[in-house]
Formats: sequence, C-alpha cells, structure tokens
Amino acid sequence: MSKLSKHQEQFERLQRWYERFKKINDGQVHDKSSEFYQDEVYAFFMNCYHLKDWIIEDDAVVLASKDDKGKKKRIVENYINSVDDLKLCADICNSLKHLCLDKNRKPRSGEDPKFDRKSAKLNIGVGPIKIEMKYIIDTLSGPRDAFDIATKCIEAWGKFYSDNKLNVTGEGFANSIIR
Repeated sequence: MSKLSKHQEQFERLQRWYERFKKINDGQVHDKSSEFYQDEVYAFFMNCYHLKDWIIEDDAVVLASKDDKGKKKRIVENYINSVDDLKLCADICNSLKHLCLDKNRKPRSGEDPKFDRKSAKLNIGVGPIKIEMKYIIDTLSGPRDAFDIATKCIEAWGKFYSDNKLNVTGEGFANSIIR
C-alpha cells in the first residue's frame, strides 16, 4: 500500500504517462498500431490537466486554510491560468474529452489548439523495428510540438509542487525538477 497522498499518487502517475510519451517521441519498438501511440499522447494531456482536481480534492493538500476548498481551487486555477502551456493543456484536454471546445467551456489559452498532423520515422536495421512519432498541435500562434508542450507542463507542475512544498517521493522526471 502506498504511503503517498492521493494527489502525490496522481502526480507520479502523470510522470509515468510522460515517460510513455517520451518513448513514443524518442523512439521505441514498433509493436502496436499508430492509434495506440496517439491514445497514449491524448491520455498524457488529459491526466496532466486533471491533476488539478486531485490537488483540489485531496484533503492532505493545504494551500490556504485546510477547510477552504474554494480558495484552494482558486489558487490552483489561477496557477494554471498563469502558465501558457498549462492553459494549452487545459484546452487540449477539454477538446479531446468533449470533442471540441464550445461556448459553454471557455477556452483558457485563446489559441484554439488542435492536433494537426503527426509524422513517423521508422528505424530499420539490426534488431526490432523502432518508431519515433512526432505530434504537432496547431495553434493560432502557429504549430507547436506536442512533446515540447508536455515537457513544459510537467515542469510547470513540478514548480507548483516545489513552490507549495507538495513533496513526492518517486524518482521520475518531474521529481528531478522539484529537487
């Protein structure tokens, strides 16, 4: 049984999603359909944005007074709204979860992000075939590399955890940022 708080478990889960995305981006054995890789990328953005809910709902997190969940929610939401890549992540997540952003779900980034294209590079030679998948997100400001956005998001969450002394014990990527 884990001794981590629920938000810490989710933060470490997010790091594992990031590691999966990194393997897809950097190259891994090609043993699945390309839809599988896309699902992994989508799952990263959904889990990344929804870490906020785990922080807000976990009573072990004290950002304001322990009994004021509304203030804790405002602190977390304000942080997301202060980081461009987390705002993009929110819009990406909501467009994936709800098919598209609509007038009832106000976009945070103002960038109208959409998965635009992907490219694959096959490495054929001795040993198993390896594939590198790159995903581009089209924004009003121009195309963005999805893995770059993911990296900046996980760094931003690492900063939030560090600034708010929300310790995590694992050895994942974000923890190297927190320390």
